[in-house]
Amino acid sequence: MLTGLGTRLALAYGTRNGRLAERAQQHRRLHDTVLQTLEAMALSGPGDPGERLAEIQRLARAQAVEIRQTIETAASERAEAGARPLGEKLAALAAEMARDGLRAQLVVAELDDDTLSEVRQIAIRDAVREAMRNTMKHSGTDRVVVRVEERDGGIAVITRDHGSGFSAADHPAGFGISESITARLAEVGGTSLVESGLAGGGTRVTLWVPF
Repeated sequence: MLTGLGTRLALAYGTRNGRLAERAQQHRRLHDTVLQTLEAMALSGPGDPGERLAEIQRLARAQAVEIRQTIETAASERAEAGARPLGEKLAALAAEMARDGLRAQLVVAELDDDTLSEVRQIAIRDAVREAMRNTMKHSGTDRVVVRVEERDGGIAVITRDHGSGFSAADHPAGFGISESITARLAEVGGTSLVESGLAGGGTRVTLWVPF
């Protein structure tokens, strides 16, 4: 009887943790897609009403396409077989960001395609997307460098811009950094480090996951 009770408690605990993890992923998806687009719309500056409307329509169309792609490819992205290597994922991400006006230079070391599990590749890619969107929204620059290299028994991805930077004391980590970057990497055994300096010092985001 005690064994059966212990099993039921363990199953209940695992189910609860699974639901919490799924809820956290849903919150990240909302932040990284719909919320980011709404904020971009709200940041539209003064100008010709027709041009602003055209920009809002462009953002809405881009977001609709992204959400549709997310829905249609979610199942296939989880599958190990036939998945694209990390370099191709980041190249596709750079093309996605280019459509929104951010030019990314991608520097990828020669890596074994089987070096990193699919779940870790996806975590890296989505965290890099959040870092790049932060660059678009806050840095005042339209260029970023993304470097991929082997480091300390794992893969490091460094996203670097030379924008305005920020003070960590004046701007504590919000949901985007704490959840879409830090927590996402922690869930797959990785780490993240966000470094920034004022007066044009730019921002560097270093992501690392083990092999």
